[in-house]
Amino acid sequence: MANYTGKKCISCGNLFSEGDDIVVCPDCGTPYHRECYQKEGACINTALHDSGLSWGESAQSAEETIRCIRCGYESASDKIFCEKCGTPLIKGQETEERPFNGYNESKEDTQEESGETFNPFGSSESTDNSGQQQAQGQFGPFPTTMVFDRNSEIDGIKLDDYAKYVKTNPLPFLSNFVRFGKFGRKVSLNIPAFLFPNVYFFFRKMTLIGIVMLVFNAFFDIPMMIELLQSGRAGYTIDLGIDTTGKVFQALSNAAWYLSFLIQFLAGFAANYIYYKKARKTILRFREDSSLTEEQVSEEISNAGGTSWGAVLLAFACYSAVLIGAIFILSKFILK
Repeated sequence: MANYTGKKCISCGNLFSEGDDIVVCPDCGTPYHRECYQKEGACINTALHDSGLSWGESAQSAEETIRCIRCGYESASDKIFCEKCGTPLIKGQETEERPFNGYNESKEDTQEESGETFNPFGSSESTDNSGQQQAQGQFGPFPTTMVFDRNSEIDGIKLDDYAKYVKTNPLPFLSNFVRFGKFGRKVSLNIPAFLFPNVYFFFRKMTLIGIVMLVFNAFFDIPMMIELLQSGRAGYTIDLGIDTTGKVFQALSNAAWYLSFLIQFLAGFAANYIYYKKARKTILRFREDSSLTEEQVSEEISNAGGTSWGAVLLAFACYSAVLIGAIFILSKFILK
């Protein structure tokens, strides 16, 4: 009989020790504590079943798995959600034991007895004396259930599809998507969009709004660039023949600064909602195409979403061209 001492039960996460009552999956050979296997009702090592290998042959290394930040379960690296608790997985995260993994497990046991349910998005819900469930989170109480997994629908779209579309860094986006779709919120802070509105939307493949932001930012930066070029603070001096000390220019410069900050502010607080609406529209387009198989739909969603550094580089080039072209036209034909 095989020796499983020191190996881990993939259901409870505890190591096997001598004397444990161990059973193995008849198909793949994955070992379980007998009570764990009975609790699961079937083998949950789906990645191994899909590969066609046995448990002894696979022995996946830590680099081939992603450790769940909530329950500590190690899922296959190609998974988007934890195979045990449904929490979105973050690639590249630390994989060592975390103190709150044990805390969450004990918390879940307590919640099951008290009528509470753990929410992987950071909230918990409890049943009050009247029997009404209340989800108490960082944004206040909501009279609805706040337990989500990959099959949960947000505004008619499964979270799994949203995760496939977002691809990189999905957890904060999915948390915001839940707030938008379930509770009607439209505002949340996106720091990269606030700091770099002229390129962020291109990075997330929101081309149309990206073009609008790029043009606005280029024109609002014109006074600043003129001052830099004529003062020599840019490392060289170019005399454009524009009086930058006059009241008219200073008024235009101040107005441009305030308008630029307003654009940044709006972009920073609206970017996530705009991204959510674009993701939903794109996913629906593929889901409603009856000519596509499920595999093709998933591939199309993944290809349409994600990020694009190429678009960022193109946006920088276009921003520079618009800014330089506008300064040239102003200096030659308007402000002379």
